[in-house]
This record gives sequence, structure tokens and C-alpha cells, in this order.
Amino acid sequence: MSSDATPRSEAASRSEGASPRAPASPRAPASGRKAAPPRAPAPRSRRDRPAKPALSREAIVDAGLAIVRDEGIDALSMRRLAQALDTGPASLYVYVANRDELWELLFDAAIAAVQTEPTEPERWREQLHGLAGRIVHVMAEEYPGIARLAMAHIPSGENAMRITESTLSLLRAGGVSEQSAAYAADLVSTYVNAIALEHSTYRTVHEDPEHELHEVAQIAERFASLSPERYPTLVALGPRLTYGDGDERFALGLDVLINGLLATPAEGRLTAWLADGPD
Repeated sequence: MSSDATPRSEAASRSEGASPRAPASPRAPASGRKAAPPRAPAPRSRRDRPAKPALSREAIVDAGLAIVRDEGIDALSMRRLAQALDTGPASLYVYVANRDELWELLFDAAIAAVQTEPTEPERWREQLHGLAGRIVHVMAEEYPGIARLAMAHIPSGENAMRITESTLSLLRAGGVSEQSAAYAADLVSTYVNAIALEHSTYRTVHEDPEHELHEVAQIAERFASLSPERYPTLVALGPRLTYGDGDERFALGLDVLINGLLATPAEGRLTAWLADGPD
């Protein structure tokens, strides 16, 4: 062992008696000089960023449908649509002339999911019920609230024409007269759109899936509490006013319309007002 080495026991005793050393502080900068601020990261080259999808009419329609599907019709606006596409609202008008054209495009793209089938005369009523149910499902479940667009303008896109053609073909196969079937293109679609809008609105306002059941029970109690002297007919029919679930009532309403079209003469009832209208 070297003569100037400190024995282990002596080093230990010195360490036990010494106060603990404070941690070393960072090295101070030279006198009169301030520490340099941290260097900002270099800006990311635009070439390194993922390219935005090209803006097109199809991209606008797809983005609009996604908003309606995920957020509901109330969330749809030009500003919200432009945000989803990472562009400015003014850019959208290069591809759609105005809000009405956008609505037409969105509605027709939504109902593309509604399947139609060749008319089978022996099954015309069953087929018409199935078609109406599919329309309600698409407008109430897949694209909540989009039925509002059909009630704010007259749909005339390719899918709207396809569905209307199928509806008219089924009614004619069932014996509905030409004028009654032509009128039904408006009547039946209005009924279907209204039911779809009611369903989607109800789901948006009331998140509790049991709310409808509770509300029906409350209205039944209200009918039962009415004065028979003041409301004799309501009291007599009160229990029947709440019969049927949504599907049953929808099917019955559609049959009432169909049977009315079959039984009600329509020829000569409607005026061909466009013949004398504007050019």
C-alpha cells in the first residue's frame, strides 16, 4: 500500500463527521453575459406535411354526410363543412352554387342507400311497405334529421327519381288510378318524411331510450283524468289513443293512405295550374 494512502477506517470516520454536501449548481455564465434562450425548433417544411385531399364536389358531399351522420343535421353549415375539409367557406362555392344545391346533393347521396326492387304485382302492398320503411330508416337512423332537407325543397336527384319511380310503379300495380298515384308521389313521401323527421328529432331531444314509454304512460293518465262531461269523446277513446308502437302506427298510417288513394276518385280534382303559370 502507498504510504500517503488514507486508511479506510479513517476515511469513513471523516465522512461520518462531515455535513452533507449540497448538490452542485449549474455552471454560471461568464460575468456580464446572459444565458442564451433555448433555440426554437426549425419550422416544418411544407413538403413534409401530408397533402390535403383534393377539394371536389364528391369530397364536399362525403364530408357533409359524415357531419350529418355523426353530429346531426343541426351541425351542418358551410363554415362547419369548410372546417372539416380544412379550407375556407368561399372555396366551397367553386363546386356548389349555393346552399340549395348543397342540400340537393346531400339528400340524394344519403338516400342512395335506399334499395328498390322490381315491382311484383302480387306483392305490391308488401313491397311498398318495405320501401317506405327503408326510407325512414335511412333518414332517421343513418342520417338523423336529413328528412328536413326533403321538406324544405322538392328532391329531384337521380336517387329521388329512382325511389319515386318505384313508388309509382307499385301503386299502379295495386290498381291506384293515374291521378291518384301521381298525387301519392307527394302525399306518401310527405308522410314518410314526417315520420322520419319525428323519429330523428325525438332521439336527438330525448337521450333516454325509455322516454317514449314514460311519455305515453303520462298522456294515458292525462286522458283518463279528463272530465267525461266536457270531453266525452276523448274519454271514450282515451285508451285507444295510445295503442300501437311506432312501427305498428306507421304501417297502419301507410295503409290508410293507400286505401284512401284506392277509394277516392281523384280525376278532375286537381288543376293543371302550370299550364297557365310562368314560362
